Amino acid sequence: MNTENSALRTPHSEFWETADPGPWRGVYFDGPQPDQDHEGEEIPVWVVYVGDEEAEPVCTVYHVYDFARAQALAERIAQDRRLELIHEAATA
Repeated sequence: MNTENSALRTPHSEFWETADPGPWRGVYFDGPQPDQDHEGEEIPVWVVYVGDEEAEPVCTVYHVYDFARAQALAERIAQDRRLELIHEAATA
């Protein structure tokens, strides 16, 4: 047995090299978009969600009424899930 090659390869390295990573996903952070409060006044809202390559949501869409909180949420989701952050939001 060649110990040089066996030291460089782990039993599972072939699996990781050929495993299908699945469809692309990214964290989308967009807004502000107009919304209304309970009194009918217009207020800004930002959306944060995990989406596919066509920006279609694949799970929960979060509506956040504060830019800094929405940005923090988007960054945290991207970090936790190791996804690219698509930041298209602006402050109100």
